[in-house]
Amino acid sequence: MPNETSVVGSQVKFFKETLPELRDKKILLVTNPSGIGVNPENLKAEFRKNGAKITTLIGLEHGFLGLDEDFSNSPVTIDPIFNLPIYHIYRLKRSEIATLIREVDAIVFDVQDMSMRCYTYLTVLKRIMDQINDNSRQLIILDHISPGMEMQPAGTDVRAGFENFAGEFPLLFFTGLSLGESARFYNTEYLEGRINLKVIPVEKYSRKMSFEETGLRWNTPSPNLPGLDSARNYFALVFLEGINVSVGRGTAAPFIYFGAPWFKNPEKLVQELEKEEGETDFYFSVVFFKPVYGPYKDVICRGLRMTIVNRLYDPIKLGYRLVQIIKSNYGKNFNWVSFGKTFHLDNLWGNDSFRKAIDAGMSYKEFHKTFEEKEINFRKKVRNYHIY
Repeated sequence: MPNETSVVGSQVKFFKETLPELRDKKILLVTNPSGIGVNPENLKAEFRKNGAKITTLIGLEHGFLGLDEDFSNSPVTIDPIFNLPIYHIYRLKRSEIATLIREVDAIVFDVQDMSMRCYTYLTVLKRIMDQINDNSRQLIILDHISPGMEMQPAGTDVRAGFENFAGEFPLLFFTGLSLGESARFYNTEYLEGRINLKVIPVEKYSRKMSFEETGLRWNTPSPNLPGLDSARNYFALVFLEGINVSVGRGTAAPFIYFGAPWFKNPEKLVQELEKEEGETDFYFSVVFFKPVYGPYKDVICRGLRMTIVNRLYDPIKLGYRLVQIIKSNYGKNFNWVSFGKTFHLDNLWGNDSFRKAIDAGMSYKEFHKTFEEKEINFRKKVRNYHIY
């Protein structure tokens, strides 16, 4: 059970104060079970009781109920509970998003984020904000606390030509911000403050708190982040999605297990990490697993289980070293995942510097120097947009 604290989630104030203000308004709703969509029947009843009409639903990467492993193949599906079309935003053109927005009076946005640029809910927020052309309709964000807010902004930004659905928002790889804070940043820095933005904050929260200390429940934002252990491991293991290994998708331990059928003697990877880095922030143990979907579906994999000891570990450093060590030990089997001429790691990181640094044999210290100054500058800049 969560700890009992005085921290209050944003949905409490939304239902008590904001929803009654939306009477007779047509609403575009962006949510899933990590937000107020956790009980769709109750949500539908509350909106009806307050005289607010949900007319449009936006589908996120894992669907309205958060059950889908991958993106929908169709731009529009029908939700059986609301009996409304769900528009899957990653299949829509900018002009189509603009049309949907023009037909409503307000947009309600409520999902659990990870404070990572590659987590696609941030891209969804940007694409909606880009198509709100004036302040005649309100964008209401129910803010959430993310375990990623325990870290400072880190990484680098997206280089022109590398924009994609997993990397579009003009913040660092680890944003260090809530979705509400990110929206404030984008509205001011890039949209000249044109959006009528209302962020409903989490009350009595301090940035010094860990997620566990808030007492808030972890409502899984996607099938592969069922708990905080997966979420915190994801910070580092997401980089392994850029190479041809499994990160435990399709197992009971997504982003806890990782490996491949060709992972011979995985203990050697652990020995190299411990010997070279002297790390005590995490540890690994050997596992076997067989994914039921995703890479190496129905194939027995040998690999490692990752356990975090210090939640304030350096995920970029660990991710970089893991990829580097896997490449050096399994060079004959190792491949960068690509889609045509595009490398997936480049999409995640926002440019090709991570991949090229590993191919060039750069140490992490050398690689970090290439974006360290950008981190320092961004950290100063985004403080102006802190709510907490």
